[in-house]
Amino acid sequence: MIIAPLHPLRLTGLLLAGWLIAGFAGPVEAKEEPLFSVDFARTQLVDGVYQLNAGIRYQLSPALSDALHNGVALVFEVQVDVHRVRAWWLDAHVATVVQRYRLEYHALSRLYLVTHLNTGVQHSFFRFSSVLAFLGELEALPLMDASLLNRESQYDGRLRARIAVDALPLPLRVRAYLSPDWSPVSDWYTWSLR
Repeated sequence: MIIAPLHPLRLTGLLLAGWLIAGFAGPVEAKEEPLFSVDFARTQLVDGVYQLNAGIRYQLSPALSDALHNGVALVFEVQVDVHRVRAWWLDAHVATVVQRYRLEYHALSRLYLVTHLNTGVQHSFFRFSSVLAFLGELEALPLMDASLLNRESQYDGRLRARIAVDALPLPLRVRAYLSPDWSPVSDWYTWSLR
């Protein structure tokens, strides 16, 4: 069996076709997971007050982690909006609840200090993974009084988590406005309030 060599023009055509196919397909990139994401959120009525339970997954970018371990306090913000669902018009905004937590690292004691800025309550941790787990578990957070809601209407809650850029030192705020590594924010998570 004799194999004839390819003609130079035919070889060039095959190479060009392969290059075009590879060019249109583009490089295969793995989709990056967001730094902050809400896993779940739900409410329960306890003694006439809707309480929120939620799970949030936090991961810091290398830039934020370096800033934290070099003395920059980070403020984590959890925003909750409540809307009355309307069929023929935009949903009506009912309430907004914001919970803020300041995270600091003390190099001398090697402790992480979390301060709930709404209440002033502080917690300290030795391990960073414990800090992120603590921040990510919202349990029985009072959301709103049931008497403020109309019994015949349907209400939705939506929640997102983010780093509060306005709490960063001024030189870092510019970076935060320009780079998502400095200002991570989760997508909104929506659920039925009742």
